[in-house]
Amino acid sequence: MKPRWVWALQFVGVGWYIALCIVLGALGGVWLDRRLGTMPLFSLLGVLGGIVLGFYGLYRMLVPGLHQNNENNRKA
Repeated sequence: MKPRWVWALQFVGVGWYIALCIVLGALGGVWLDRRLGTMPLFSLLGVLGGIVLGFYGLYRMLVPGLHQNNENNRKA
């Protein structure tokens, strides 16, 4: 079983991942809007895409650890 500080660092990393996805999606959307003159269409789509990608990544990162933790609890 992982020490608590390892879990804490993993959650901090997940938070940064979600924030980075949203910020990069927003910046990419703003850049596209400025190039195409479609303000705020791609900005909103970029934020939405960043949120979806961030939470999908969250799911992919945390579910294996949760399943492993449940298996360890059943054995004990």
